[in-house]
Amino acid sequence: MNLVIDQGNTFIKIGVFDKGKLIHFDSYNFFDEKILADTMFRQKISKVIISSVKQDYADKESVLKPIGLPNCIETIILDSSTKIPIKNNYETPKTLGKDRVAALVGASSLYPGCPKLVIDAGTAITIDFLDENNCFLGGNISPGIQTRFKALHQNTGQLPLLKTNENSPFLGLNTANAIESGVQNGVIFEIERYIEHFISLNISTKTILTGGDAYFFAKNLKNPIFVNQNLVLTGLNTILEYNV
Repeated sequence: MNLVIDQGNTFIKIGVFDKGKLIHFDSYNFFDEKILADTMFRQKISKVIISSVKQDYADKESVLKPIGLPNCIETIILDSSTKIPIKNNYETPKTLGKDRVAALVGASSLYPGCPKLVIDAGTAITIDFLDENNCFLGGNISPGIQTRFKALHQNTGQLPLLKTNENSPFLGLNTANAIESGVQNGVIFEIERYIEHFISLNISTKTILTGGDAYFFAKNLKNPIFVNQNLVLTGLNTILEYNV
Protein backbone atom coordinates (compact mmCIF):
# COMPACT_ATOMS: atom_id res chain seq x y z
CA MET A 1 0.00 0.00 0.00
CA ASN A 2 1.04 3.58 -0.64
CA LEU A 3 1.37 6.43 1.84
CA VAL A 4 0.86 9.90 0.33
CA ILE A 5 1.89 13.00 2.31
CA ASP A 6 0.86 16.46 1.15
CA GLN A 7 2.29 19.39 3.13
CA GLY A 8 0.22 22.42 2.12
CA ASN A 9 0.28 26.03 3.24
CA THR A 10 -2.18 25.41 6.08
CA PHE A 11 -2.60 21.67 6.67
CA ILE A 12 -0.70 18.43 6.23
CA LYS A 13 -2.81 15.75 4.61
CA ILE A 14 -1.99 12.06 4.48
CA GLY A 15 -3.70 9.38 2.47
CA VAL A 16 -3.27 5.62 2.18
CA PHE A 17 -3.98 4.10 -1.23
CA ASP A 18 -4.56 0.45 -2.03
CA LYS A 19 -4.67 -0.47 -5.72
CA GLY A 20 -5.44 3.12 -6.66
CA LYS A 21 -8.22 3.63 -4.11
CA LEU A 22 -8.02 5.97 -1.14
CA ILE A 23 -8.74 3.85 1.93
CA HIS A 24 -7.52 6.14 4.73
CA PHE A 25 -7.30 9.93 5.13
CA ASP A 26 -6.14 12.30 7.88
CA SER A 27 -5.38 16.02 8.13
CA TYR A 28 -3.13 17.73 10.67
CA ASN A 29 -1.64 21.12 11.51
CA PHE A 30 1.85 19.61 11.79
CA PHE A 31 3.73 16.36 11.23
CA ASP A 32 2.89 13.92 14.00
CA GLU A 33 5.52 11.20 14.20
CA LYS A 34 3.41 8.89 16.37
CA ILE A 35 0.39 9.05 14.08
CA LEU A 36 2.51 8.47 10.99
CA ALA A 37 4.32 5.55 12.61
CA ASP A 38 0.98 4.04 13.64
CA THR A 39 -0.39 4.50 10.12
CA MET A 40 2.72 2.87 8.64
CA PHE A 41 2.35 -0.11 10.97
CA ARG A 42 -1.40 -0.62 10.64
CA GLN A 43 -1.61 -0.15 6.89
CA LYS A 44 1.56 -2.09 5.96
CA ILE A 45 2.98 0.71 3.81
CA SER A 46 5.48 -0.28 1.12
CA LYS A 47 5.88 3.01 -0.82
CA VAL A 48 5.77 6.69 0.15
CA ILE A 49 5.57 9.98 -1.75
CA ILE A 50 6.04 13.34 -0.03
CA SER A 51 5.11 16.73 -1.43
CA SER A 52 5.68 20.06 0.31
CA VAL A 53 4.83 23.56 -0.90
CA LYS A 54 6.49 25.06 2.19
CA GLN A 55 10.03 23.72 1.91
CA ASP A 56 12.44 21.89 -0.36
CA TYR A 57 14.09 18.85 1.16
CA ALA A 58 17.77 18.34 0.41
CA ASP A 59 17.57 14.55 0.35
CA LYS A 60 15.45 11.59 1.34
CA GLU A 61 16.99 11.18 4.79
CA SER A 62 16.38 14.82 5.74
CA VAL A 63 12.64 14.31 5.46
CA LEU A 64 12.28 10.70 6.60
CA LYS A 65 14.10 11.01 9.92
CA PRO A 66 12.19 14.01 11.39
CA ILE A 67 8.81 12.41 10.70
CA GLY A 68 9.79 8.93 11.80
CA LEU A 69 9.75 7.06 8.47
CA PRO A 70 12.28 4.22 8.09
CA ASN A 71 14.95 4.47 5.40
CA CYS A 72 14.06 1.05 4.03
CA ILE A 73 10.70 2.31 2.70
CA GLU A 74 10.77 3.15 -1.00
CA THR A 75 10.23 6.93 -1.03
CA ILE A 76 9.83 9.67 -3.60
CA ILE A 77 10.15 13.36 -2.72
CA LEU A 78 8.28 15.30 -5.37
CA ASP A 79 10.30 18.02 -7.10
CA SER A 80 10.69 19.49 -10.57
CA SER A 81 12.86 16.55 -11.69
CA THR A 82 10.29 13.89 -10.78
CA LYS A 83 8.77 12.18 -13.80
CA ILE A 84 5.07 12.93 -14.29
CA PRO A 85 2.54 11.42 -16.74
CA ILE A 86 1.65 14.77 -18.32
CA LYS A 87 3.57 17.14 -20.60
CA ASN A 88 4.61 20.28 -18.78
CA ASN A 89 4.94 23.44 -20.89
CA TYR A 90 5.57 25.72 -17.92
CA GLU A 91 8.57 27.94 -18.63
CA THR A 92 9.82 27.75 -15.02
CA PRO A 93 9.06 24.20 -13.84
CA LYS A 94 11.10 24.68 -10.66
CA THR A 95 8.68 27.39 -9.50
CA LEU A 96 5.52 25.47 -10.38
CA GLY A 97 3.76 24.53 -7.15
CA LYS A 98 3.88 20.84 -6.35
CA ASP A 99 0.21 20.93 -5.35
CA ARG A 100 -0.63 22.32 -8.80
CA VAL A 101 1.36 19.53 -10.48
CA ALA A 102 -0.33 16.86 -8.37
CA ALA A 103 -3.81 18.28 -8.98
CA LEU A 104 -3.20 18.28 -12.75
CA VAL A 105 -1.97 14.68 -12.67
CA GLY A 106 -4.97 13.71 -10.54
CA ALA A 107 -7.34 15.32 -13.04
CA SER A 108 -5.61 13.62 -15.97
CA SER A 109 -6.02 10.19 -14.36
CA LEU A 110 -9.65 10.69 -13.32
CA TYR A 111 -10.94 12.44 -16.45
CA PRO A 112 -8.96 11.19 -19.47
CA GLY A 113 -9.56 12.18 -23.08
CA CYS A 114 -10.92 15.71 -22.60
CA PRO A 115 -9.67 19.22 -21.76
CA LYS A 116 -9.61 19.96 -18.04
CA LEU A 117 -9.81 23.21 -16.09
CA VAL A 118 -8.40 22.51 -12.64
CA ILE A 119 -9.28 25.02 -9.92
CA ASP A 120 -7.70 24.73 -6.48
CA ALA A 121 -9.45 27.12 -4.08
CA GLY A 122 -7.48 27.50 -0.90
CA THR A 123 -5.05 30.08 0.50
CA ALA A 124 -4.46 30.95 -3.14
CA ILE A 125 -6.76 30.19 -6.07
CA THR A 126 -4.98 28.46 -8.92
CA ILE A 127 -6.54 28.12 -12.36
CA ASP A 128 -4.73 25.55 -14.51
CA PHE A 129 -5.57 24.13 -17.93
CA LEU A 130 -4.75 20.68 -19.28
CA ASP A 131 -5.69 19.87 -22.88
CA GLU A 132 -7.14 16.60 -24.14
CA ASN A 133 -3.61 15.28 -24.81
CA ASN A 134 -2.57 15.81 -21.18
CA CYS A 135 -0.47 18.83 -22.05
CA PHE A 136 -0.31 21.53 -19.38
CA LEU A 137 -0.79 24.85 -21.17
CA GLY A 138 -0.34 27.12 -18.14
CA GLY A 139 -2.40 28.73 -15.43
CA ASN A 140 -3.05 31.72 -13.19
CA ILE A 141 -2.81 32.46 -9.47
CA SER A 142 -4.91 34.87 -7.44
CA PRO A 143 -5.63 35.35 -3.70
CA GLY A 144 -8.06 32.96 -2.03
CA ILE A 145 -11.15 34.06 -0.12
CA GLN A 146 -9.56 34.17 3.33
CA THR A 147 -6.43 35.82 1.91
CA ARG A 148 -8.62 38.60 0.49
CA PHE A 149 -10.39 39.10 3.82
CA LYS A 150 -7.02 39.33 5.57
CA ALA A 151 -5.64 41.77 2.99
CA LEU A 152 -8.56 44.17 3.51
CA HIS A 153 -8.13 44.02 7.28
CA GLN A 154 -4.34 44.31 7.36
CA ASN A 155 -4.03 47.06 4.76
CA THR A 156 -6.74 49.38 6.07
CA GLY A 157 -7.23 51.19 9.34
CA GLN A 158 -10.89 50.40 10.05
CA LEU A 159 -12.09 47.33 8.16
CA PRO A 160 -12.67 44.24 10.36
CA LEU A 161 -11.31 40.76 9.71
CA LEU A 162 -14.20 38.60 8.48
CA LYS A 163 -14.83 35.08 7.26
CA THR A 164 -17.04 33.51 4.63
CA ASN A 165 -20.74 34.12 5.21
CA GLU A 166 -23.05 32.28 2.84
CA ASN A 167 -26.04 34.28 4.11
CA SER A 168 -24.59 37.65 3.22
CA PRO A 169 -26.89 39.71 0.89
CA PHE A 170 -25.79 40.45 -2.66
CA LEU A 171 -25.45 44.15 -1.83
CA GLY A 172 -24.27 45.05 1.66
CA LEU A 173 -26.20 47.55 3.76
CA ASN A 174 -23.49 47.58 6.43
CA THR A 175 -19.70 47.38 6.32
CA ALA A 176 -19.48 43.72 7.29
CA ASN A 177 -21.95 42.61 4.61
CA ALA A 178 -20.29 44.88 2.06
CA ILE A 179 -16.93 43.18 2.67
CA GLU A 180 -18.40 39.68 2.70
CA SER A 181 -20.38 40.17 -0.47
CA GLY A 182 -17.61 42.06 -2.22
CA VAL A 183 -15.01 39.38 -1.58
CA GLN A 184 -17.26 36.36 -2.13
CA ASN A 185 -19.09 37.58 -5.22
CA GLY A 186 -15.89 38.93 -6.69
CA VAL A 187 -14.28 35.49 -6.50
CA ILE A 188 -17.43 33.74 -7.77
CA PHE A 189 -17.64 36.04 -10.80
CA GLU A 190 -13.94 35.55 -11.43
CA ILE A 191 -14.16 31.76 -11.49
CA GLU A 192 -17.43 31.75 -13.46
CA ARG A 193 -15.75 33.78 -16.18
CA TYR A 194 -12.80 31.40 -16.37
CA ILE A 195 -15.15 28.44 -16.76
CA GLU A 196 -17.19 30.20 -19.43
CA HIS A 197 -14.03 31.14 -21.34
CA PHE A 198 -12.65 27.60 -21.52
CA ILE A 199 -16.01 26.06 -22.34
CA SER A 200 -16.32 28.55 -25.21
CA LEU A 201 -13.00 27.23 -26.53
CA ASN A 202 -14.06 23.60 -26.19
CA ILE A 203 -17.53 22.50 -25.10
CA SER A 204 -16.04 19.22 -23.77
CA THR A 205 -13.94 20.99 -21.12
CA LYS A 206 -14.49 19.57 -17.64
CA THR A 207 -14.02 21.79 -14.59
CA ILE A 208 -12.58 20.07 -11.51
CA LEU A 209 -12.66 21.96 -8.23
CA THR A 210 -10.58 21.13 -5.17
CA GLY A 211 -9.20 22.88 -2.09
CA GLY A 212 -10.56 24.12 1.22
CA ASP A 213 -13.19 26.41 -0.31
CA ALA A 214 -14.30 23.95 -2.99
CA TYR A 215 -17.72 23.26 -1.47
CA PHE A 216 -18.44 26.97 -1.04
CA PHE A 217 -17.93 27.48 -4.77
CA ALA A 218 -19.83 24.31 -5.63
CA LYS A 219 -22.92 25.82 -4.00
CA ASN A 220 -22.60 29.14 -5.81
CA LEU A 221 -21.28 28.43 -9.30
CA LYS A 222 -23.80 28.15 -12.13
CA ASN A 223 -21.64 26.13 -14.52
CA PRO A 224 -21.36 22.34 -14.06
CA ILE A 225 -18.29 21.28 -12.09
CA PHE A 226 -16.78 18.20 -10.47
CA VAL A 227 -15.68 18.57 -6.85
CA ASN A 228 -12.85 16.34 -5.64
CA GLN A 229 -11.29 17.23 -2.30
CA ASN A 230 -8.69 14.48 -2.69
CA LEU A 231 -7.50 15.49 -6.15
CA VAL A 232 -3.96 16.37 -4.99
CA LEU A 233 -3.60 13.12 -3.04
CA THR A 234 -4.88 11.15 -6.04
CA GLY A 235 -2.34 12.88 -8.27
CA LEU A 236 0.50 12.21 -5.85
CA ASN A 237 -0.41 8.52 -5.73
CA THR A 238 -0.51 8.44 -9.54
CA ILE A 239 2.96 10.03 -9.67
CA LEU A 240 4.26 7.51 -7.15
CA GLU A 241 2.99 4.57 -9.18
CA TYR A 242 4.34 6.17 -12.38
CA ASN A 243 7.84 6.34 -10.96
CA VAL A 244 8.07 3.08 -9.01
